[in-house]
Amino acid sequence: MLKKLLKYEIKATARFFLPLYAALVVFSLINRFLNPFGLISSSNNLNMQVIISILSIAVYFALIIGTLAMTVVIMIQRFYKNLLGDEGYLMFTLPVKTWQHIISKLLVAMMWTVLSFLVTIGSILIIASIEGLMDKLSELVKIFKNYFGAAGFFVTPVYAIVMVAFYIVMVYAAIALGHLFEKHKLAASFGMFCVLYFFYQIVSALFILLFSRTIFSFLIAARVPTPQEINMFLLTFALLSAVLTTVNFTLTNIILQKRLNLE
Repeated sequence: MLKKLLKYEIKATARFFLPLYAALVVFSLINRFLNPFGLISSSNNLNMQVIISILSIAVYFALIIGTLAMTVVIMIQRFYKNLLGDEGYLMFTLPVKTWQHIISKLLVAMMWTVLSFLVTIGSILIIASIEGLMDKLSELVKIFKNYFGAAGFFVTPVYAIVMVAFYIVMVYAAIALGHLFEKHKLAASFGMFCVLYFFYQIVSALFILLFSRTIFSFLIAARVPTPQEINMFLLTFALLSAVLTTVNFTLTNIILQKRLNLE
């Protein structure tokens, strides 16, 4: 049943993201051929070409902001309306466990977050039109390997994915907590997010203080950290974030399962 939930969720959200991604890529290609930055810098007068270039750049940056904003908005909207709004009456009558509903929302939200990032980076590379791009990417990989080692190619993506999941589930927990209030549930959800964020910052700070000698030994010794130390640092915080994500997920699941009020 989880597979069907994922299929439904992807289908429901793709109609928002795919046209936005397509528009972003199209305007990237247009800007690459127009070379608006070059036209603006080389022109001393405000002519039609410059105006078109300015508009093209403005639309492109608006699409980037729109892509990032849409990712956050859709993530919140799908969870709130689909599970805690009027659609919740239907969703919770399905023969599906509560945690499966949350997992389906989480996985699809993570998917679109990663895709939005990759499409944005890809569009920037299209516009940049960097000569010898493959050679420069190869150099970048070498620099990355020098700092993070071979293990960094695994540790860094894991850390990034865990952090994405952490913030998404924290939003879900905040919405679920805010829904416990009888009035002003959206405002209460925002307040709960601030409370959770502040609380987890305190937890992170205490964690750093408790393990500061181990985690920041390279800073205390005033030396460049080794790849192993950097990876251990990232893995340590990834583990902490995974634990906090589990707490948020469990809290959300309990509220939706035992304290759900759709009225």
